[in-house]
Amino acid sequence: MGYTKKNMDRRSKRKQLPQKGYTQLLQGSRLATARTVNADLHVKHLFEIARAIKHRTAGSAIEFLHNVLKIDSDRPDIRRKAAAVPFTLGSGNLKRKRSGPSMVGHRRGKMGPGRYPVKASRLMIKLIESCMENARHQYEDIDPEEMVITHCAAHRGPIKRGWIPRARGRASPSNHYRVNLEVFLEDFSAAEDELEDDF
Repeated sequence: MGYTKKNMDRRSKRKQLPQKGYTQLLQGSRLATARTVNADLHVKHLFEIARAIKHRTAGSAIEFLHNVLKIDSDRPDIRRKAAAVPFTLGSGNLKRKRSGPSMVGHRRGKMGPGRYPVKASRLMIKLIESCMENARHQYEDIDPEEMVITHCAAHRGPIKRGWIPRARGRASPSNHYRVNLEVFLEDFSAAEDELEDDF
């Protein structure tokens, strides 16, 4: 008889589910995690940032996001050095010829459509730094800046509903779409040291 999900005991089934608050299993060697919920930001901005920094080291991801923040400077020479985040989801909607989120302008270099989401970049820097601090607390012999972002996800959270009063007793909806974010950092330096020892 095969060991399938039907004849598993409850504890084994529970281990295969993601832990509470996370969408991924907390599995990996020397893993550090951080998450934030109900952030009042655009989900698309955080989705594109998450896609851009995944599989980078924590140090290089923070450096990239600090380059995005240069667009907020008062000095034009610093603004010219700003790096854009590639926007791939829904950019280039040719059916509606209008400006807006569906038509994102191309940026310098070989990247295509891109933008400079300043507020979202600040939140992502804060979250990665929090994850690095968690890694320092969990493991003493670790360099958090060299840890790799193995999972970074932005999911739409609960809607904060509001209303704008209008003339003649009417009202228009004014909703805020909030975001849930999670970041996993994993250390692969121990595995590399083992490979070097084998040779």
